[in-house]
Amino acid sequence: MEVTVTLYATLTRYHPEEGSREPFKVELQEGATLEDLYKKLGIDEGEVKKAFIRHKGRSQDHRLEDGDRVGIFPPVGGG
Repeated sequence: MEVTVTLYATLTRYHPEEGSREPFKVELQEGATLEDLYKKLGIDEGEVKKAFIRHKGRSQDHRLEDGDRVGIFPPVGGG
């Protein structure tokens, strides 16, 4: 199955074209979860604050479906 991923802020370093903010496609096995996607991209779960699919926040055990568009956000810092 194939999902489209958009990485935000500091997570863009995991983009295949490091630093790009453009969406990109990722091939995964059927039944893969967000956790599987993070592992495939090399992202430690602690670096993810929230992932959105179909405009809803999802947990790391959420099963992905072919064609999903996934937005992944890090914790926000600042003051």
